[in-house]
Amino acid sequence: MNNTGIYLLVVAVGALALGGCSRESADWKSASAADTTEAYQQFLQQYPKSAESAQAQTRIKQIADDRDWQAAAAADTRDAYEQFVAQHADSKWAQEARIRIENFAQSGAAHGSTAAAAAAAASSAASVAAANAAANGAAAPVAAAPPSTATGSSSAKVASSGKRGHFAQLGAFHSKERAEAAWKKLAAKYPTELKSLKPHVVAGTSKNGPVYKLRVGMASREDARSLCATLKKHAQACVPVTA
Repeated sequence: MNNTGIYLLVVAVGALALGGCSRESADWKSASAADTTEAYQQFLQQYPKSAESAQAQTRIKQIADDRDWQAAAAADTRDAYEQFVAQHADSKWAQEARIRIENFAQSGAAHGSTAAAAAAAASSAASVAAANAAANGAAAPVAAAPPSTATGSSSAKVASSGKRGHFAQLGAFHSKERAEAAWKKLAAKYPTELKSLKPHVVAGTSKNGPVYKLRVGMASREDARSLCATLKKHAQACVPVTA
């Protein structure tokens, strides 16, 4: 092969290489514009050794994290947050999920299923007693009324003072400083909702060590629920508690 032939061969190889790079670049731009798991996966299948492969894999993971976090936040249950942490322990949302889990634990939400089971058992026992009484020709026993949860006017005054009674818990932190810093951010972020409320940092313990619960005193449980409902619309942790 003469010099002219070699030159033409080099030019052809270079053109093919440039064409391949051009297609890869165009496909990467398309995948980035679509910004979906499917688009990035298709790109990786076509260009497994691409310089953009690491970025594509990172973005796939971020999309999965965001999707699963939105599902957990929508469910807003302790089980949902625990499942998220188990699947995405290193996610940017993991710490927020752990805080919300701690909120549920501190507010006693973990005992909800136990209380429901006890109520079901009591109802079942009452039904059996009624059936036995009917079979024996006796009057069915009257079920005892549950104890009243009304607190009276004196308790209401205590609750409104913020010292005892009803609260909205906005987070649980590993230090008092973090709790206070979180309050400053929340007060600035939600000035309308929190402007008239005073923060209370309550020290406690958890299985992970000391915990500092950030709360605001409320006049009633209904007020606490209303505030939490408003904040949860913005994906902000909030749990009504009674102390």
